[in-house]
Amino acid sequence: MVILLLAIPITALIEAPGKLSAADSSSVSIAQSQPEGQDTASQSTASEQTGEQVPVQSGIVGPQKQENAGAVVPVTASLVSLWENGRVDMSYFDDALFIGDSLTQGFQIYSSSFENATYAAYVGVGPKELMQGTVSNINGEQVSAIDEILAANAGKVYILLGTNSLQNLTDEAFIKYYNDFLDYLLPQLPAETVYYIQAIPPVSAEKAAADESYALSRIQSVNDQLAQMAYTRGLNFVNLYAGLAGEDGALRAEYASGDGIHLNDAGYNAWREYLITHTAYRQGNPYLPGSPLYVG
Repeated sequence: MVILLLAIPITALIEAPGKLSAADSSSVSIAQSQPEGQDTASQSTASEQTGEQVPVQSGIVGPQKQENAGAVVPVTASLVSLWENGRVDMSYFDDALFIGDSLTQGFQIYSSSFENATYAAYVGVGPKELMQGTVSNINGEQVSAIDEILAANAGKVYILLGTNSLQNLTDEAFIKYYNDFLDYLLPQLPAETVYYIQAIPPVSAEKAAADESYALSRIQSVNDQLAQMAYTRGLNFVNLYAGLAGEDGALRAEYASGDGIHLNDAGYNAWREYLITHTAYRQGNPYLPGSPLYVG
């Protein structure tokens, strides 16, 4: 009986290290699976900010084998576009220059505009025309685009080109001329200039169906190439397409003018609001109270 009573605690002592070792190993695995300084709550917050789902495998901790390890993720408009990060004061656009065609020119016509900005916007132009000869401004005057661009002395440059090029150029030719234009423009402006490459907006569903030049799938494909171009050059990409499209991917009916390409006043207001809430972070930006990056 005495021997039996002594055997019980001895057996427990022998088994205990193994159990403790397993528990310690589990704790280490859990700790190693969490990035330093980040807990599950912060991971949840990160997923909410990016809108992405964080995969969780129940009962599995520690590093897991990645089936697609080393795979190259293609650059797309949705992947590299600026996130919404709160509103800036309109003074942010005091030194902004908007370069574009008749779509950009609409800001000079409608009340929903950036009245404090400067414009180099010309009817019927694409990137090629901005480098060659003269263009027609909003007053019908023949001017040199590059002279007006340089005279603006801008700290921020917003570029939207492509609507006209969809009609008369292949996608490859358009991207080539766009790159040529940036190669021509950027060396002539100060190095600290902030650039925003804007996606080509969608057209109405009716226009897309009637004219294959403006097929929504084509516009989206060209925008992905513009995003790649901006990303490669280290420029900001603004996914204006997403800001103006409805659930079907076409321009929202309430934003469309009669031709299905240009915008009405409500469309320009939506465009302006999108730019106000999608800016590249810089210390000193005039974020408004309530914005995530506001500093009182």
